[in-house]
Amino acid sequence: MKMTQTLPAGSATLTNAENITNKERLSYGASDFACNIANGMVGTYLMYYYTDVFGLAAGAIGTLFFIARIVDAISGPTWGIMIDRTHTRWGKSRPFFLWFSIPYAIFFILAFTAVPLGPIGKLVWAYVTYIAIDILYLGINIPITSMLPSLTASPQERVRFSTVRQVLATAGATLISIMVLPAVSLLGQGNDKKGFLVTAILVAIVTAFLLLLTFKNTRERVHPRHQEKLSLKNLFRVLQRPE
Repeated sequence: MKMTQTLPAGSATLTNAENITNKERLSYGASDFACNIANGMVGTYLMYYYTDVFGLAAGAIGTLFFIARIVDAISGPTWGIMIDRTHTRWGKSRPFFLWFSIPYAIFFILAFTAVPLGPIGKLVWAYVTYIAIDILYLGINIPITSMLPSLTASPQERVRFSTVRQVLATAGATLISIMVLPAVSLLGQGNDKKGFLVTAILVAIVTAFLLLLTFKNTRERVHPRHQEKLSLKNLFRVLQRPE
C-alpha cells in the first residue's frame, strides 16, 4: 500500500510504507563488500603487479599514485555535486550503481591486463586505466553513503543498514587480502600475467553483479523537499571557511 508521510522535521517526505527486509539490508551491505574486494585488490596488489609483473619502474608508479590522489581531490566533490543534481525515478544515489558498475568492472580488468607495449606505452596504459578506475570507484562508493538517509526515516533502521554494511565491508577486505595471491597462483599456473588477469575478471564480475544487486533490491524512500543545489565553487568556499 502506497502512502506519503511528512517527516517531523518537515525537510523530507517518505514515499511508500516502509517494509524493509533482511534482503534489502544485505543488498545494501553487498555494495560495500563489492567495493572492498575490488578496491582491496587494487590497493594491496596493483603496485606489485605494475612493478613485478607489468615491468614498470617503482618511481614512475609512485608518481602515478600521487597524481591520482590529486584527481581524487577533484573528482570526489564533483561526484557529490552530480548526486545532488540527479533526479530519476530510481532516486538520487541508487542509479549510480546501475550506470557505473559495469564501466568500473571493465576498467578494473584493463588495469590488470598486461598489454604488449613498450615502456612508454605501458606507462600511458597504467595512467589511463588506474585513474579511470579511481574516478569510477568514487562514482559507486560515494553513493553508498549518500543513499543511506534515503533508505529509511527510522534512525534504528539506519543503524541496522550501517551495521550490515560495515560487517560485509570488513568481510570483503579480509577475503581479498588472503585470496588474491593463491588465486593468481592457481589460475595462472606459473604465469602471473594470466593469473592476475583471470583473478581480476572474476573479481570484476562479482563486483558488478553485487552492485547491480544493490540497485535492484534497495529503494530510496525518503526524498528531500527543498535542498540548495551545490556547486563546485560553493563547495570549496565552504571547505575553506574557518571554524
